[in-house]
Amino acid sequence: MEILFFIIGSFVFGLGVYLIYDHISYVRLAAETKGKITGFKTSTGSKGNTMYNPVVQSYFGDFTSRYGSSSPSYQIGEEVNVLYIAGKTPRLKSNMPYFAGLFLMVFGGVFCLVFFSVFNFSKWNVIYSLGIFFLIAISMRKVLKSKGIDSLDELKEVVKSIDKDNQDTSENVIREPVKIQQVSADQSNVTKIIGPVFTIVGLGIIGLGIYLGVERYHFLQDAIPATGTVIDFHESRSDDGYTYYPIVEYSPSGSFEAITFRHDTGSNPPSYSQGETVEVLHAPDNPNNAIIDKGIFNWAISIFVGLFGILFGSAGVAASVSAFRRRKKLN
Repeated sequence: MEILFFIIGSFVFGLGVYLIYDHISYVRLAAETKGKITGFKTSTGSKGNTMYNPVVQSYFGDFTSRYGSSSPSYQIGEEVNVLYIAGKTPRLKSNMPYFAGLFLMVFGGVFCLVFFSVFNFSKWNVIYSLGIFFLIAISMRKVLKSKGIDSLDELKEVVKSIDKDNQDTSENVIREPVKIQQVSADQSNVTKIIGPVFTIVGLGIIGLGIYLGVERYHFLQDAIPATGTVIDFHESRSDDGYTYYPIVEYSPSGSFEAITFRHDTGSNPPSYSQGETVEVLHAPDNPNNAIIDKGIFNWAISIFVGLFGILFGSAGVAASVSAFRRRKKLN
C-alpha cells in the first residue's frame, strides 16, 4: 500500500514544519530571562531507553523542557536562557526544535519520495489509494470520537492537558549532580565511538547517492525513448512480504527485436498491471540497460540514498558534538 508511505511521510513532514513554525512564532514574541537547571525528569523512551528532560527554575516559575534526550544535555546548576510569553508555559531557549523539525522534514520527505517513485498515477490506482486514505481517516475519526474528541479545539485541549501533565516535576526527577555527571560520563564514552562511526557511514552513503546520481545523469543524457508493455512481475520476498518489480518488453527504435528487462524499483501491491503500456528509456549502445520513464522520479533512488545518508551523517555529527560538549562540561 504505497499510499501509507505518503500518509506517514506527509504527517511527519507536516509535524516537522509545525515544530519549526511554532518555535519561531514563540521566539518572536517571547521575553528572555535567565534560569537554572535544577534536575532532570526521567521517562522511558520508545525503545526502552531513559529520556532526560531538563527541569528549569526561572523567574516565571519552574517548568520541564518539552525536549529531552537519551543523555543529559546540561549539568545541574547550569545557567540557561529561558523564553516566556504571558499565559503560556516557559520554554528553554534551544536550537533543538529546529534540529528536530528538520530531521522530521527530511524523514517525511524520504517517505513521500518513496511513494512518488513507485506509484503509478493511473485512474484505478488513484481511486484505490483515495479509498484507502478515506478508510484510514474514518478509522481515526472513530478512535478520536471514542475518546470524547469531536473537534479540532477539543484535540488541542487534550494536547495542552498532556503538556501540562508533563510539567509536573514531583516524580521521576533526578536532582543529584553526581548522578547526572556519572550518566553524562557513561554516555560520553559511548557516543564518542558511535558519533564518528555514524558520521563515516553517513558520508559513505551520501557518496553512494552521488555516484548513483551521476550514473543516472549520464544514462538520461543519452537515453532513447521507446514504448513497452508490462508482461510479468518479478517477486522479491522479504520479512515484510513480497515486492513486485515490473518486467517490461519493448522493441528499440529501428529494430523488431524484443528486449525484456526488469525495472529497478518495485512495490506492493504492483504499481502496474499486466499488459499495461509504459514509456521506456534505454541506453543507445545497450538496449538491455533500460528503465520505465517516470519523469523527475527517475532520480528517486539516488535522492533517497542521499537523504538517508544525510540523516545518518547528521546523527553522527550531532552525537559527536554532544559528546564533545559533555566532556568539556565535565572537565
